[in-house]
Amino acid sequence: MPAKRKPRHTRKRSHRPKAHKHKMSLEEERTLFVKEQTVLAKERTILSFMRTGLGFVTAGFAIIAGTAILENIFKINPITSMVIGSGLVVVGFLEIIESFRRLNAYKKKMKEIKEELGDEDV
Repeated sequence: MPAKRKPRHTRKRSHRPKAHKHKMSLEEERTLFVKEQTVLAKERTILSFMRTGLGFVTAGFAIIAGTAILENIFKINPITSMVIGSGLVVVGFLEIIESFRRLNAYKKKMKEIKEELGDEDV
């Protein structure tokens, strides 16, 4: 039997500690917005690197799967196509892993900027 939920008005809300609110000058606010724009641009770049890594993985698997076709049509040694395909897969996965690492770092920076600006919707 599922547990009964408390009414909304009696549930405790988890409040994050609010950043100290001091009146920012217009120049400080502009600087933070520029930092925010820069972080967002870097996130978009990282996501495009991630798509490129996925493309490498896909191309590598396609080359590995197409080894028989390449061997018969182009008279290529199957070991060569396996090495090329495996290399592309490895490079793709390394690029995806590095992109995730960088993306997490930029998300942390974005959270810090949001807290500094005093935005509640982080």
